[in-house]
Amino acid sequence: MNTISKKEIVLAKFNLSTKDQKDNDLYMECRKKVHRLALSYVKDNYLAEDLSHEILVKCYLNLKKYNGDLSFYPWMYRIANNHCIDFLRKGYHHRVVLHENMELLNDEDACTPELEVINSLDTEELRNKLRQLPSKYEEVIILFYFKDQSLKEIQHHLNINLSTIKTRLSRAKKMLRDMY
Repeated sequence: MNTISKKEIVLAKFNLSTKDQKDNDLYMECRKKVHRLALSYVKDNYLAEDLSHEILVKCYLNLKKYNGDLSFYPWMYRIANNHCIDFLRKGYHHRVVLHENMELLNDEDACTPELEVINSLDTEELRNKLRQLPSKYEEVIILFYFKDQSLKEIQHHLNINLSTIKTRLSRAKKMLRDMY
């Protein structure tokens, strides 16, 4: 009696006549699961779509490395999970947003009266929200973000523990996020 391994079943499943058909079948079978996983990491539907496509391509390209020790989906989820974690570690999303903002600041046409008004309104709104914070949180935010002091400098200035400063900073940011 001839036994067939898990690896052979998975490879046979995607061993169709054309390469396009293989790509399409793999994509259609796995895309919703991978998309849900990516969305749980990045919280942005469009970014999750991009990530899930990258993950599925990576799975397809590494299909020959699949050894059949696990069933196919846990193997794929391990790749997806690692890919999402790597993406977040690289901070790519934050760098793209920062880069776009830097281009906006460096662009000569971007310095319009409308933008100046919007920036001043945003700054005023932030100041009002900072005033609504309890004083111990407002103080830490102002020292850290507006006066560009390091945590050590704030520690010496306020004469409190470093861990207390970190906690206050974290809580203050959370409060501001909730206000917005």
